[in-house]
Amino acid sequence: MWRVLLNLAVRNIFRNRRRTILTFFAIASGMASIIVFGGFVSYTYFALREQTIHSQLGHLNVFKEGYSAHPGDASKYFINDPDKVEQIIATVPGVSTMTARLGFSALISTGEKTMNCLATGVVPGKEKELSNAEMILSGHRLAAGDTNGVVLGSLLAESLGVKVGDTVTMLTTTASGMINARDLQIAGIARVGSKEYDRVFVKLPLDVAQHLLNTKEVERVVVLLNQTGDTAKVSDTLKQKFAAAGMPLEIKTWHDLADFYQAVVRLYGGIFRVVNLIIAALFLFGIANTLTMSIFERVREIGTLRAIGTRRAGVRNMFLWEGFVMGLAGGVIGIFAGLITAFFINLFGGFYIPPPPGMSDGYQAFISVDPGTVAYAFVLTVAVATLSSLYPALRAAKLNIVQALGHT
Repeated sequence: MWRVLLNLAVRNIFRNRRRTILTFFAIASGMASIIVFGGFVSYTYFALREQTIHSQLGHLNVFKEGYSAHPGDASKYFINDPDKVEQIIATVPGVSTMTARLGFSALISTGEKTMNCLATGVVPGKEKELSNAEMILSGHRLAAGDTNGVVLGSLLAESLGVKVGDTVTMLTTTASGMINARDLQIAGIARVGSKEYDRVFVKLPLDVAQHLLNTKEVERVVVLLNQTGDTAKVSDTLKQKFAAAGMPLEIKTWHDLADFYQAVVRLYGGIFRVVNLIIAALFLFGIANTLTMSIFERVREIGTLRAIGTRRAGVRNMFLWEGFVMGLAGGVIGIFAGLITAFFINLFGGFYIPPPPGMSDGYQAFISVDPGTVAYAFVLTVAVATLSSLYPALRAAKLNIVQALGHT
């Protein structure tokens, strides 16, 4: 039975080929728009995720248990045996590198100007892999020989009026509350892309940071993985290993700490849903209009079908099948249209996106075709096309037989 209905649906929708082709074009254009925009959103998520991981957070951050619950008293929750922590992390497959960090607030001064800053003590030899999203504007990254060097954010350096080679003084309080200071030489000036972070960030060797805070402990151990997709698995494995070793530690993934990334995902997710809703509405009214016009052209035919014994359900199902076939055919065309459009956009270098609010750099966007988005767009197209045929189908089924036969 379904084969008969399918055959009739195909024949009927191509009675008026021009109108059908225009409907297919509208469906394919809408579906291609969903695929391309979804691919742009997917690429944006990917690019922002990797920038976040490789500029500040790594994939995993290991803290002493209780650190995140006491943000105002973090110095009491420093890790006192980072070497043992790193030894355990090194036994887990999928780990690329790891490094200890020590973050603190401080004042940085040239003698004439003094600014607040967020300083991070890092291991110079390991920092390149974890900070490859940073752009060095002048000078160089911290190297093993920079025992007294420091890297400043570009906007902080601009506010202080300093350049590579100048000397600055960093002033902070130790873990016990005493004031400590040290003169440092600027080794490099860098830009991450976030204006707020570029205004305050300072990187200095870990041993210098420990000297300033008068401690041998570290704030966290940052872990970089070979694959971002392994984040949850490695996190679970480390939790088990730390628990077995009797080490009271907590693990935060990059996603737990990336507030800006999560805000962007919520924003783009909302926009994507609105775009889908608009396109679905266009499908709905476009196909409903096509099938309604088809009813007006086939009133006598519908009357004849009813007169020879076709039930109302049979007439209704005939038009539902026509809507389904339109959605199916338009969806297949739309997949090819979307893939071809994405291919040519990527082939010609993508397109430039201006800097988002709070960022100093724009980026070159590409279309990352996501199979999930393609499947979603196809299912949405077929479902909306079938749904849009419901009203015309019900209307056709309710036609009076005598009036339909006498229709001119």
